[in-house]
Amino acid sequence: MFPSRSLLLGLLLACTGQVFAQGEVLQALRARPTAQAAAKADGPRTHFIYQFQTQTLPIADDFSVDRTTKRWAQPGDPNVTLTTTFYHLEVAGVSEPDMVFSLDTTFLYTTDLQEPPVTTRAALPSVNVTVRDLDVYPPTESVLELWPAYNVYDTIQSPSPDTLNLFSSVLEQDSLLVYTVAADTRTYVRPDNSLAPWVLWEDDDVLVNGTFGDDPPTVGVATFDGLSRTGMPYDFVNYTNYGIADHLTSVPIDLQYPASDSIYLSFFYQAQGLSGDMFGQPQDSLVLEFYAPEEDIWYRVWRSPYIAPGAFQQVLIPIKQFRYLKNGFRMRFLNYATLSGAFDHWHIDYVRLGAQRTFDDTRLIDVAYVMPESTLLRTYTSMPYNAFSASPSAFMTDTAKLSIRNLDVDDRFIVFGFQAREENGAGSFLRTSGNNTSNNALLKFTARHPVQTGSPPFAYDPALSTDAAFWRVKFWSNTTPDINRYNDTTSFIQEISNYYAYDDGSAEMTYGLNSAGAKLAYRFDLPQGDTLRAVRMYFSPSLNPPPGTPPTQGSFLITVWTSLAPEVIQHQNFSFSSPEYRDHGPDHYVEYPLDSAIFVQGTVYIGWTQTNSTVMNLGFDRNRDVSDRIFFATTGTFANTAFDGALMMRPVFVAAVDPFTGVEEPLHNNRFTLYPNPATDEVRIMLNEELPAGRAIILDALGRQVMDLPYRSGGIISTSTLAPGLHIVRLLDAAGTLVGQERLIIQR
Repeated sequence: MFPSRSLLLGLLLACTGQVFAQGEVLQALRARPTAQAAAKADGPRTHFIYQFQTQTLPIADDFSVDRTTKRWAQPGDPNVTLTTTFYHLEVAGVSEPDMVFSLDTTFLYTTDLQEPPVTTRAALPSVNVTVRDLDVYPPTESVLELWPAYNVYDTIQSPSPDTLNLFSSVLEQDSLLVYTVAADTRTYVRPDNSLAPWVLWEDDDVLVNGTFGDDPPTVGVATFDGLSRTGMPYDFVNYTNYGIADHLTSVPIDLQYPASDSIYLSFFYQAQGLSGDMFGQPQDSLVLEFYAPEEDIWYRVWRSPYIAPGAFQQVLIPIKQFRYLKNGFRMRFLNYATLSGAFDHWHIDYVRLGAQRTFDDTRLIDVAYVMPESTLLRTYTSMPYNAFSASPSAFMTDTAKLSIRNLDVDDRFIVFGFQAREENGAGSFLRTSGNNTSNNALLKFTARHPVQTGSPPFAYDPALSTDAAFWRVKFWSNTTPDINRYNDTTSFIQEISNYYAYDDGSAEMTYGLNSAGAKLAYRFDLPQGDTLRAVRMYFSPSLNPPPGTPPTQGSFLITVWTSLAPEVIQHQNFSFSSPEYRDHGPDHYVEYPLDSAIFVQGTVYIGWTQTNSTVMNLGFDRNRDVSDRIFFATTGTFANTAFDGALMMRPVFVAAVDPFTGVEEPLHNNRFTLYPNPATDEVRIMLNEELPAGRAIILDALGRQVMDLPYRSGGIISTSTLAPGLHIVRLLDAAGTLVGQERLIIQR
């Protein structure tokens, strides 16, 4: 068990999943859309069969890296092969693309134009048709008696009969293309230093992340909630619908061992953490099931009802029954939750399956970081380049403080440090920060990484960049022995460009005010005067609990104050704004311009004045606490927020280069999509309409061209040579005319 962060106290709770405090509302995310889901192109029916390599013991996954299967394969991807085509209609073993049949009898009508004319009718010959249901896999089939999808009209005195097609009660030909996705060939270093297949989990319902758990054993957890793998609710329409939500299913495991070999599965789990709603019901349970290969049956072996928020708990489960001790064994976790949002969260960490274990085998010979970091700056996670460049050392933190945990029962000699490198590889800085040598068994300690207090002091060097900078910072630790090297590091990209930010870019919950006329003010102490032109905000794609007003109907005026007591407004937009909820990627900021740019200096407060009572669901980062800078007013007097965290709100200033846009706005928008985005080593261009062939130009954050290549819809572009940070992808037609552009983030 590990001590938990203090949780919010003294709040009025409601069954809607909201927390209220004097007009403020803190609530769960209602959606966390993935870029891949939005970008997946429509096309013919497809089904993808993912192949996996069988896992062998020992097995361990602490979710410091993502070992789930990303089920976003597309035809034309590497290692994707068309293996089978199923047709909807087949006659005598033959399927034709233009087959169409009637469910009802059709006829030959014969008319003799004698006086008086006589018309007779005879049924057209029926045919036995194999009809497959392509909505399920594998398709089911049945044989039906069907008829031609037309009537025939024949006049005896006319040289040839006429036909009349039917437009209802017909079956038309369709097909299902079945593709095989080859097994991932990457490897994972196991606790015994042997290599295992990288992919351990065959699905990707859960979110592997580093920010939702509350003081996890190691950095990274797998989060279960009421959102599907697309990041959208399982049931968006029925707000109170409830049932099984996420699954985390292992690939097949070779478990051919005698029961005497003492096979044990262990894992840590936590309810709620820093994300989700704050209201647990006993039925909001976490479940573990085992698969018996020879019986083809899943058995439920463990369950926890929703418990009070607290520390991670470890569970050890023996596997003794012969039905499981087979090749092809699998295990899966699942949760019961409200299916209309990111509710009823569970987090699991450090899953281990091995032989020769005992009921009290809780020892982990591992030293790991606990939570990620997001800045080396003193106050901010990002700030304008021109302000930073004026005095770099003044804005660097004295010491970066990260938590490291020794999970072993013995003390370890632990050395730690950090490395920083500018995006183009210049200015690499490596420091051994310190060590911890005693009295650290089963404890978490603060690793202090001297930055400005180090010798020599470190500061990002503005001379290595122009107008904007991106630095990759990696914290590392080292000890021997250590069974898991993946959790020994944690990294982030520091952006210094044209805005101030307190948040780390990841929303754990949402924040709002629930009264007309309410004011939200975010304090910024500017080191120099500058020209403010916009405010960027992340609004979570969501809905308010019924009968609340949909957040899309929210309305506000961007407002800038120089003082809250007395209240002094320097600027307020005349133009009304409404929150924009983007569904093509998580934590997606939207820029709201001021009606006119203004010069600001000293202490300013950036925010809004609401024109109605709609709660608008602004992203809320619970890992960085600047609550002393968040103010709100519902009755005329400003007060500090009651919640610990940071608003996902960023003031934007006039600058020579704006990495948010990179270059001028495109002439045409939404003509193509990039995914995955953020990307690591490759990205796919998916066209949303027919566009002429041309070229893809990729620019870095400073507008420099770094790649020029042909494009096609669905084509893969290798990004392995691109530096981490923001890039712009521009598509040009054959004549060189700009047809669209999108932002691309490279993360490694």
